[in-house]
Amino acid sequence: IWTMKNFFLEAGINHFGKIREADKILNFFFDSELKNITFMIHTKKFYEHQKKKGINFKLSTDFYKKAIKESHLKKKRIGLSVCDDQSFKEVADLKFDFYKLLGVGINNLKLISMLKSKKKPIFISTSFNASDQNIKRCLNFFKNNARLTLLHSPMTYSPNELNLSKINVMRKKFKLKVGYSNHNNDINNIFVLSAYNPD
Repeated sequence: IWTMKNFFLEAGINHFGKIREADKILNFFFDSELKNITFMIHTKKFYEHQKKKGINFKLSTDFYKKAIKESHLKKKRIGLSVCDDQSFKEVADLKFDFYKLLGVGINNLKLISMLKSKKKPIFISTSFNASDQNIKRCLNFFKNNARLTLLHSPMTYSPNELNLSKINVMRKKFKLKVGYSNHNNDINNIFVLSAYNPD
């Protein structure tokens, strides 16, 4: 049986670096029954590339400090999705409640080492770059898997490509909790998903 504790709102980078938009997302979260939200920081190269096009996607450290404080006052949790050790360094000292390792960073051992030191729950996305071999290597580097949850993350809008049975396959293969990261707009898929009982 799922409760709101099982659902995580993912803000991603939908704010386009604008505090006003990021605050809208936060306020929606605070007004909802959801208990968890995660913001995403991209790679240093991504920010530099976007800045050349006139878009500053990066939120300030002060925004995250404020978001963490407000979340905790409201008895809610805020996490950070990461994929690059260089961009993570800038906010690594902040007190996030959990972390999500994006699939593009699954081979980044410097980043994994930084996440290990946090001793917080970590969700590992199995999207880009996340072959079984890369997942195994990542888990071996973490060593202590007690705080880890894998996320089946099909990056598709097509219901025919969701491959939800992989949730059970990964649970059996890696002996870990397995969740689901949704990138699909069809609400009916959530009802189908329940048959696979993701964490």
